[in-house]
Amino acid sequence: MHTTPPLSTEPLKFALPTIHHDQLDNGTPLHCIFDPTEDLVTVTVALSTGSIHDGIPGETSVTAQMLNRGTTRLDAAQFAEEVERRGCNLRTVGDTDACSLQASGLREWFDDLVDLASEALTQPRFDAVELDTLRRRMIADMMVDLVDVEWLAARACATRAYDGHPYARPRNGTPATLRTLSREQLVAVHERMMNAPRHIIVAGPIPPDVAREKLNRALGSLPNHTAYHRLDRAALRPRSGVLALKDDAVQTAFRVALPSTSFASDDYAAVQICTGVLGGYTLARLFTILREEKGYTYGAYAFGDVRPHGSTIGVVTSVGNEFTHDTMQVIAAEIERIGTQRINDEEFSNAQQHLLGSFARSNETPQQTAGLVWSMIHHQVPMSFYNTYVERLQRLTPDDVREAQRTYFTRDAWVVGLAGREDVIRPAIDGMVDTVEVWTPEGYA
Repeated sequence: MHTTPPLSTEPLKFALPTIHHDQLDNGTPLHCIFDPTEDLVTVTVALSTGSIHDGIPGETSVTAQMLNRGTTRLDAAQFAEEVERRGCNLRTVGDTDACSLQASGLREWFDDLVDLASEALTQPRFDAVELDTLRRRMIADMMVDLVDVEWLAARACATRAYDGHPYARPRNGTPATLRTLSREQLVAVHERMMNAPRHIIVAGPIPPDVAREKLNRALGSLPNHTAYHRLDRAALRPRSGVLALKDDAVQTAFRVALPSTSFASDDYAAVQICTGVLGGYTLARLFTILREEKGYTYGAYAFGDVRPHGSTIGVVTSVGNEFTHDTMQVIAAEIERIGTQRINDEEFSNAQQHLLGSFARSNETPQQTAGLVWSMIHHQVPMSFYNTYVERLQRLTPDDVREAQRTYFTRDAWVVGLAGREDVIRPAIDGMVDTVEVWTPEGYA
């Protein structure tokens, strides 16, 4: 293992910039991060409904993507021209738990930017030709996914990592479900979006009173939202193995899921450090062993996937078929080791400093602060969360995280997803799990 000095010895002094909290006349919360030295302004409208609420898998994703493909006033090309000739950008996303519309441009175009964002959000055209074009592109991308062992492993693992929960469904649906979507269904999903809890975040050189006045005129007529619909938390099916078979695969893809915790948990910072030691960056154990020592792969990582209705720790890598069995043994051994053995001081310090440095580098602009604000809203934690998180992260010692190691890093609770040749991946998982099943991409034919 590499011996290197800690990445930093200086404590990180972090505090969120001033955030002005207000609301529109219809009760929509408004959060402004005002920086008069910036030229760029970003307006984000975040809606607390996503693919977890789909009646037909993929309907929210498609509806969100259609919002900026024409309005009742302008067709798709005309709307794109209105946005682009001002040098602005307007993007819409339908994610698992939420949807968002984000518009950005220079401060001089703020009024136009808000008007265009409002038009896209409230008056979508849902043109049949544009829907067919989007549908064909999405299905073509899905056909490419079917030959990607990493995608196959991730989908296979998700079926038991989020056992029986909407999180287990593909966010974009399948070709079969996409083919059933009609304009009428998009209109119904759009109504759900308009009635969902919403927040507006403005970041940049627009004074909060100016932002409120303009947004109130543009979006103040939206209906008051319905009650926030929270689902039960997802749970793993412990010691499950799921195989996605690809007879001509020259590589095996691994996707392992372990139980994790929420933002609000006292264990959150400890779990992040432990995940970092396991595989969070290039000095971590999995990367060092599988890439640097054995030369099996370009990368092997562990990461946290924290969601409002359930969280996991993921492990991901891909190796040649001939290295599959040994790689499975290494992953198992390293999870066992981090779950049972004290992390040494150097490893702990390096992972701790990597987390702090990455956090500081990725939160330097008002737009990045807006991302933090939405994270706190989305996960229903106080606006002091990140200040407290940084303090807690810096105070932790190897002895402080021992209980988190034992609780979350155990093969007694894991789900293992493998994609590749059956004669290669089935023997590799033998004895590692209690049940083994084969996942097939139904609905992709």
